[in-house]
Amino acid sequence: MVGVLLWLCTLGLVLTGLYGIYQVVVSSRFTGDLPVLPEIGRPHRFAVLIFARNEERVIGQLLASLAAQDYPAEAFDVFVTADNCTDATAAVARKAGAITVERSDPGPRGKGAALNWFFAEHFPSGYDACVVFDADNVVDPGFLAAMNRQLAAGHQIAVGYRMGKNPSSSWVAGASTLFWLMQTRFFHLPRALRNLPCTSVGGTGFMFATRVLGPDGWRTSSACEDIEFTLQAIASGHFVAFAQDAVFYDEQPLTFGQSLKQRYRWSVGSVQLIRTSVPKLLANVRHGQLGALDAALYIIGVVVGGLSGVLWVLSLVLGWMSGIGLGRTLLGVLASSVAGYLLLAGFGVLVARLEHVRWPGMAKAVAGFPIWLFSWSVINVVVLFYRDPTWYTVPHSEAMSLAEARLDHR
Repeated sequence: MVGVLLWLCTLGLVLTGLYGIYQVVVSSRFTGDLPVLPEIGRPHRFAVLIFARNEERVIGQLLASLAAQDYPAEAFDVFVTADNCTDATAAVARKAGAITVERSDPGPRGKGAALNWFFAEHFPSGYDACVVFDADNVVDPGFLAAMNRQLAAGHQIAVGYRMGKNPSSSWVAGASTLFWLMQTRFFHLPRALRNLPCTSVGGTGFMFATRVLGPDGWRTSSACEDIEFTLQAIASGHFVAFAQDAVFYDEQPLTFGQSLKQRYRWSVGSVQLIRTSVPKLLANVRHGQLGALDAALYIIGVVVGGLSGVLWVLSLVLGWMSGIGLGRTLLGVLASSVAGYLLLAGFGVLVARLEHVRWPGMAKAVAGFPIWLFSWSVINVVVLFYRDPTWYTVPHSEAMSLAEARLDHR
């Protein structure tokens, strides 16, 4: 019986390994740059949307960076939704000239609920596209111009280039920064070079044409409204482009606990979306949309990762029970852990070199990067058995201007 179970675990690990090989093959085209899109004469009208909950300390820097855009001021408006705020977020936004609305709703929490409410109650007509930011972001002056070129090229949805705003604040913030750079280099760029859609808009720093939404506006219900929106769009035949020249900076969690809560919610949302999104995506595969198949494989990654973790632990236990011995089992775990740690730390160095970044304390971020990634593997195991979609607000306190965010990377 033990031998049969061990064989089944091995088979499961082989199958999850094949999934990993697919992702490696797709990501293998990670060098090179996308062609620079040509300038156009007509500026599209943008509605810049910011959803903020008690962000009075940081939203002013974002609004200042938007006011400094190299884009005609008459071609974009900034809308701030002060979502159940108990501080001066709304007052700061109004003082900076943003069109500000206040939501006081004891119902569903989170940005997805705020997006649903804003588009149902307050979104005006007359805009070609929307750009979404979190209140803790700061934005490069060329961001809107870069997204304007994406629209002119026919791309109805585009993801910007995300940098960590505060990588030197803690090793956790640095490790989170490395993760987003890794996503850019090994997920977004390879798919763009292979003419596949990006599989997630990442929650902030993205653009979409208003026609993408249709008459019902924004409609999401999961804990990951950004991934849900992306998968809905891909299932509807839209292409999600990568705007490599649309740079913005995003504040990262300072503590390990904050990071765990944030990533747990993302994993919960991903599992929620498997049932609702995968059938629609697979239906489009029959029409030749390979991007829909890639998106379906992407969203099952949390479950595949969680299952591989469970199968690995079971295979160790069964191997020990079959007579391998406790000492040899523990030695194998130690050897694989050390090898895995060194491999992931080296991968973090590779990411930093490819993206040409350096910041004070980066060595600590690289050293902690394998631990940060391993903890996500544990999260993916947990969500197989327990899923709580409650939205927990991550406090943002790094009030940094665009110049300070750029300086932190040098």
